[in-house]
Amino acid sequence: MRAAFAFTFALALLLAGCGAPEKPDEAACERQAENNPAVHELIIKGLGNPAFQAESQQSLALARRQATLACLRSRGLAPPGGVEPRRPG
Repeated sequence: MRAAFAFTFALALLLAGCGAPEKPDEAACERQAENNPAVHELIIKGLGNPAFQAESQQSLALARRQATLACLRSRGLAPPGGVEPRRPG
C-alpha cells in the first residue's frame, strides 16, 4: 500500500514538472508587473469589494499585460504574438 502511494506521489511530481519551460525574463517581467501602479491600484480598489473585483477582472488582466509588455520592451525583448488584444471601453 505504501509503495503504491509513494509511486503515485512520485509520478504526480514528475508530471507536474513536465510543463513548458518558463522564460526567465518573461517571468521576471510578470512579477514586476504586479508592482505597476495601475495594477496595484486596481488590486487595492478590489480589496473587500467583490462587485468591483468581478467588474474589473478584464481591466486588471489588461493592466497586467500592458505592464508586462512594457517591461519586455524595456529589456529589448519582443513580446510573444503580433497583434495587440482589443481594449475594453
